[in-house]
Amino acid sequence: MALQADRHSPAEVSEPSGIAEAWARELPGLDLMPFLVSGGILRLAQQVERAFTAVARSSGIGPGDLRVLLALRRSAPDYAMSPTALFKRLMITSGAVSKQVDRLAELGLVERVSDPDVLRGVLIGLKPAGSTIAEDAMRRISTSFCGLENLSAAEAGRALDLLGLLQRTMDTAETAERA
Repeated sequence: MALQADRHSPAEVSEPSGIAEAWARELPGLDLMPFLVSGGILRLAQQVERAFTAVARSSGIGPGDLRVLLALRRSAPDYAMSPTALFKRLMITSGAVSKQVDRLAELGLVERVSDPDVLRGVLIGLKPAGSTIAEDAMRRISTSFCGLENLSAAEAGRALDLLGLLQRTMDTAETAERA
C-alpha cells in the first residue's frame, strides 16, 4: 500500500458515516451498522458530557464534583452517603471520590460527619451551598440541556424506548461474553 495524502475533509473523517464509507471501500460487504450505532452513541455522549461540564463549570466546580453533589442531593432524607456508597453509585474509584470530597469540603459544599450506625464510620453530608448548586444544576439540565427540552413527550418516549433496547441488547452481549 502506497502512502497518500488524506484527500478527505476533517468532517468526512470524523463523522461516523464518513468513517463507515471509508471502511466500506476497504472491506466491501462488511455490515457497518453496529459501528454506525456505536459511533452515534459516542458522539451523543461527548455532546452530553460537554454540556454537563459547562453546567458544572458555571458553578465553579468540575463535572465529577457535580456528580457527587447530585448523588448526595437525591439521597434523601439525610442527603448523606458513605464514601463506599458514593463510589459504587458513581462507578468511580474510591481514590477519585476521596479527592472530589476533599475539594468539595474545601469549597464548603460537603462535610464529613460521623455515621451514627457504624463505629468509626464516616458519611459525606451535603451542606446547604452544595444542595443549592445541585438543585440549580438539575433545574438547568431539566429545562435547557443539549436541546433535548425541545423533544415532544412522544419523541422523548421513543428515544427512551430505543435507549432501553440498546442497553438491554448490550447488557445481553456483555453477559454472553463473560460466560
